[in-house]
Amino acid sequence: MSETLTARETAVTARAATWADADAAAATLARAFIDDPLICFMLRDASTRAAKMPRLFKLLFKLGLPHGACDLTSGAEAVALWRPPSAWHIPVWQYVTNGADFISLFGFGGAMQVMGAMDVIEKRHPHEPHWYLQAIGTDPDKQGKGYGGVVMRRQLALADAAGMPAYLESSKEKNIPIYQSFGFEVTGEIQVPGGPMLWPMWRPAATQR
Repeated sequence: MSETLTARETAVTARAATWADADAAAATLARAFIDDPLICFMLRDASTRAAKMPRLFKLLFKLGLPHGACDLTSGAEAVALWRPPSAWHIPVWQYVTNGADFISLFGFGGAMQVMGAMDVIEKRHPHEPHWYLQAIGTDPDKQGKGYGGVVMRRQLALADAAGMPAYLESSKEKNIPIYQSFGFEVTGEIQVPGGPMLWPMWRPAATQR
């Protein structure tokens, strides 16, 4: 019965994550992104994808946690990985220091392909200071019940309080209306060479809306 309740009905809240949340957050994101076009492009071997995805998201969690903007709901039903203004870019040195993890996930050739895809995406990234929503996901059995909205609103409220805009790339066209309901608008299209289409979306600062 509890699985049918909405986030509002169960009074779910969101909070900043700690390293103790790493495994739970990574597991939730892995389940949420199992059919994501960009992830499937990066992890092309379907036979190993499900096993590698928690490791991939734990690595992204690890890289984002020092910025204090990894959020999750009280039961880790939904997770959001944000990057703060002027820190959206993952510097080369972090790829180098985590090189063994990247190679084990993608292989050498795959890692080069991933970095090439990220280069294309990052060239379209806005340079105005903003909060960047790197990833947000809800456990499949909780989707459509408001958990993602709870975790989304936490950081958006902080961005609004600071007068900052926000940015994301949607990897699924069907998710665009969801992001639009939070004030994001499509600003174009990004075609990953040999891969999927992404839709960059911008949410103006509260003072501009």
